[in-house]
Amino acid sequence: MVSVNIAVLKAKLSFYLAQVKQGNEILVMDRNTPVARLLPSAQRGRGLVISKARKSPASLKAMKFHPLKHRTDSTALLREDRDRR
Repeated sequence: MVSVNIAVLKAKLSFYLAQVKQGNEILVMDRNTPVARLLPSAQRGRGLVISKARKSPASLKAMKFHPLKHRTDSTALLREDRDRR
């Protein structure tokens, strides 16, 4: 297993990711202390999986949306949340 310091990993990330893709494990070190391991993905090779739609897009037109029962001022809620920070 190859070990690499964080600074070197950041500088040569593409190189180390290519190593992982080839099946190698990379041990990430922070001041000689192991902090992480980079491992090949268990699902490698599946790529993007596209599932068939469960309903047709036309079925969206038949959906009924009900108005909210309580009016909410979203701007006021955002201001309140940001003021607490």
